[in-house]
Amino acid sequence: SLLGLAFDPDYRNNGYFYVYYSASGPRCSVVSRFSVSRTDSALADPNSERVIPEIPQPYANHNGGQVLFGPDGYLYIGLGDGGARDDPHGNGQNRATLLGSILRIDVGTVDEKGVYSIPSDNPFAGRDSEARGEIWAYGLRNPWRFTFDRETGDLWAADVGQNRLEEVDIIVAGRNYGW
Repeated sequence: SLLGLAFDPDYRNNGYFYVYYSASGPRCSVVSRFSVSRTDSALADPNSERVIPEIPQPYANHNGGQVLFGPDGYLYIGLGDGGARDDPHGNGQNRATLLGSILRIDVGTVDEKGVYSIPSDNPFAGRDSEARGEIWAYGLRNPWRFTFDRETGDLWAADVGQNRLEEVDIIVAGRNYGW
């Protein structure tokens, strides 16, 4: 299932765009870079896919779904906790997994194998041996949509709640949102 799409900030020159989709067999979330077709600018080149992160998913729901370039030029990715009621694997509070987080990565360095870079100013990059450096914020259940405020630069996210309430949060680097 296609969950998100973002055009590279330099799309006019490089023809890159990024998609976020759920795959099965094995179940995972995939962020891939594609290129526009060289013969038809209205089509993607299906053979150009570069899988960047591929994240195993324990369940079919709560996979997040947003990919978005920030004003800083980095790619932000919203990943849910992996699904099921009450976060049975504790992913939302586990900074050793990418699940239950908003990630921030540098795709300007993606190589032929899909290897990306982690911005050195990410809150856990090289600072916490028990946390993944890609994590921008964590403790989220299912951040399925987010955007940057054009005036303030604040990152606003819609996060799925459980049972009674949904959340809209201002996402701050390194913050734990409690799930």
